[in-house]
Order: sequence, then structure tokens, then C-alpha cells
Amino acid sequence: MFLKPMHKNILLSVLTGVLSALSFPKMNLFFLMWIAMIPLFHVILNSSVKQSFFYALLAGLAGNMFALFFILDSVELLAGSYIIAIFFYGALCVYFSLYSGLLGAFLSFIKRYYSQPWILALMAACMWVILEYIKTFTGWPWTLFGYTQYSFTYIIQIAEFTGVYGVSFAIILINGLLYFAVSKRKKSYLFSAAAIFAAIFIFGMFRYAAFQNFGEKEYTVAAVQSNIEQYKKLDRRYAAETNLHLEETAAKLSEIGADINVWSESEIINLIPADIDAYMFADKIAKTAGGFNIIGAPYLDGEGNLFGAIFYFDGGGGYVSMHTKNHLMPFGEYIPFGLSKFIDLGADNVNLNKVKGYDTVVFTDGDIYAGALICAENFFPTIVRRFVLAGAKVLTNNSNDAWFLDSSGPYKHFTANVFRAVESRRAVIAAANTGVSAIIDASGKIAVSTRVYERAIITGTFYQNDYLTFYMLYGDVFVMLCVLFIIISAGFIVYKKRLTAENREKIIDNS
Repeated sequence: MFLKPMHKNILLSVLTGVLSALSFPKMNLFFLMWIAMIPLFHVILNSSVKQSFFYALLAGLAGNMFALFFILDSVELLAGSYIIAIFFYGALCVYFSLYSGLLGAFLSFIKRYYSQPWILALMAACMWVILEYIKTFTGWPWTLFGYTQYSFTYIIQIAEFTGVYGVSFAIILINGLLYFAVSKRKKSYLFSAAAIFAAIFIFGMFRYAAFQNFGEKEYTVAAVQSNIEQYKKLDRRYAAETNLHLEETAAKLSEIGADINVWSESEIINLIPADIDAYMFADKIAKTAGGFNIIGAPYLDGEGNLFGAIFYFDGGGGYVSMHTKNHLMPFGEYIPFGLSKFIDLGADNVNLNKVKGYDTVVFTDGDIYAGALICAENFFPTIVRRFVLAGAKVLTNNSNDAWFLDSSGPYKHFTANVFRAVESRRAVIAAANTGVSAIIDASGKIAVSTRVYERAIITGTFYQNDYLTFYMLYGDVFVMLCVLFIIISAGFIVYKKRLTAENREKIIDNS
């Protein structure tokens, strides 16, 4: 028995969503992303604008419900309510799915004016880049299509010029060409898709080779994955146990003797400098470890403002400098939209709504120049650009992904580090409380990494450099080119409509 057209379209839309979700970690079936959009292309290009919006929204909903499932336990851990967790998870899935819906409506609309497959595929790719850029701008860019390719090292080398958006562009463009190769039964579109993929791959091989072990001088590094469960961090009854482990870790770091020691985002849980004991303890473990220490802790200033912060402690001279978090996670670190009147993030007479920082402090001892990205700051290339242009020659990502438990969340978060390495051509040292921790070189190669919920100190080497990539110098030029292409294409549509209207008037006048 044959399916009705609507049921068939629903199944194809859901198939696109499932394939795209499987392309992300933990599953990591990244190759599926290169064909995932083909079913949806078929549905959109054979449906009305309203129908296309619905089907693309459905595809996005199916994909996001799988890809963002880790949010449920995370929000429940934070809010203490599964009802709130389900509501937040559902709202987030619907919100992200709107981007897919907009792509579907756009592509269905422009097919009336552009029938050429090449133009349609290009416009779909450009529009998706714009939508992903908006998604990044609004603060939750966890599921950009380009991130699925983080382990496909040769393909992601174009990010040096385009950012992660260039990889997303290539994915949509090739999906579109493959669809037309099947629907039009023309090998030329298949050859075009293969040629584009091959060109990106070959380019990536050369750029990858050029940036392996790239830099002025080799340094040693130790990254700490303490693996302290979140409930223990928040419960003072476990303070002695936690501190003992950190002291033992510092002693091991002293034996390793690395040039730089990188600790996680909230290694010290109490407020610095308000809690003088917490400050002195941070200083103590840094001196025990010796050398250049980057340690995370919350910072409470003299006016009662709470910041997420990363501190640089010199093994010999104590506290040196601090970077405060430039990007805060909505509902996790602050309550947006004025909802703080109804939702409380307070504890122990301290308002836990964090304040956004604006500094770009590069930690340096005169030899090492480190830019420290705090947790989700690694999702935002603009923050990385500011660090690099301020003189950072190596990047760290200090995070606490214990909130995501043993889910796909820590792995999805980690993918951004690989792209920031390629975009900036800087080594990235990731230190996450429960993982994933890693050392990534300037080519995007992951030299060493940990599993989630593994207690470890990973060691290795990295190179510093002051090379400035096109992306670091000029930013999202590629996105602006996509915007320009859409604007010009829209201009042609307006021109065609006006020309058609004028011809119709002439025919009426002549008659």
C-alpha cells in the first residue's frame, strides 16, 4: 500500500532530522550530514511555501529533539524540576526548528523565480549560513551543521577563511547538487558536487600539513580533568574531599613540571576574593603546582557583582591577572527577559545572576601569551578574534560540563574548540571538569583527549605563533558575501516582477 503524499513528506522530513542528529556527537556519523538534506530538498521543492515551512520545521524538530536531548537532565539538575526541564527543552527545540522552517519557506518561495538548480542550491546554502549566523548571534550555536565535521580534519581547513559557516555552506550546497543529480538524472550535478568536495579536501590537505607543529617554540602543557561531580561542587560537606583531591593534583603537576598548567572553569567553587580562604587555597595549589597556572573560580567584586572568571596564578608570585566571562548562558548564569523577578538564582544571600564581562585580558609571563575562553565563550569566534588581536598566541578553554552529565552535551561543546583552532591557527588546550579535555594543534588535529567522567591529567606539547589568518583579521566576510548574494537575488526578483507588470500594462493598453 502506497503512502499518501503528506505522509511520505512527513517521513522524508523526519528522516532529514534524524540523519542530521546522528551526524553530531556522540554518534559522530559525520558523513551522513553530506546526504541528510536530500530528502528535505525533495519535499520543499515539491510543496507550497506554507507546506515547506511546516515540513522543514518538522525536520528541524526531529533533529533537535535528538541532538538536544542532553538538555533535559542538565536543566533538571539546575532547576530541580523535571517539569521545568521538559518545558525548557521543548521551547528550545521549537525555537531552533524555526530556523529550518524559515529555510524551507524561503527555498519554496524563490523556486518560483529561479528554476536553475545551481542557483537554488547556492541560495539555499547562503540562506542557511545567514540563519546559522543569526543563531550564533542570539547565543545558542550548539548545533551548527559545520560542527558535525570537527573530526574530518581536511574538510574543515576552509574555516581559516570562512569560519565554521563555510563548512555549513559546503554541506548544504553539496546536498542540493546531489538532490538535483537524482531528481534531474543529470550526472553533471553529481560531478559538480564531487569536484567541490574534492577541491575543499585537497586544499585542506595542504593547509593541514602547513600548520602541523606550526609556531615559534615548543612548550609543554598539563591540562587537569578533576572529574568532580556537580553535586559535590555545590555541597560544602564535600569541600574537604574536593580540596584534598586538588592538592594531590597540584603535587602531581609539580612532578610533571609543565610550562603551563590549565585547570577547569570552576575548579575553586567559592567566591574570590570575598571568601579569603578560597583565594588563599587557589594561591596555595598554584604555588604547589609551580609555573604558569590558569584556574577558574567565580569572582565577586566590591559592588556585589558576580562574574564567571579565570585567574592567572604564577607559581612563584601568586595572583597576576583575571579574565571575566564575556558570554553568559541564559537561564544557567542569568535570567533574561526580566524574568528574574519571578525566577530566583540566589543562594546564601548572594544573587547568582552573573554579570557579563567585557575585558580581553591576555595572560602572559613575558614568554607565553594565553587567551582563556571560559566555557561557552568557545562558541563565539568574535571573542576569539579579540583575544588573538590582543596578542594571544595560544588559547585555552576552561569549562565545567558536569552540568551535562555523561551525555552528548560535553562532546558537542568540545567540537567548537577544533574550529577555533583552525580559524585562529592557534593551539587550543581544553580543560573541562568532567571532560572533554584535549590538546589541539593549529591544524585542528586533536593530539590527545579524554573521555567524559574520567579523572586525568593530560600532558603534551604545543607551539605558540602570532600568525593572523584572514578570518582573524576580517571576521565574517564570508557571511556578508552570502547576505549580499541573497540581496542581489532578491533584487532580481523585484526587477522581474516590475518588468512583468509593465509588460502586462502594455498588453492591456495595446488591446
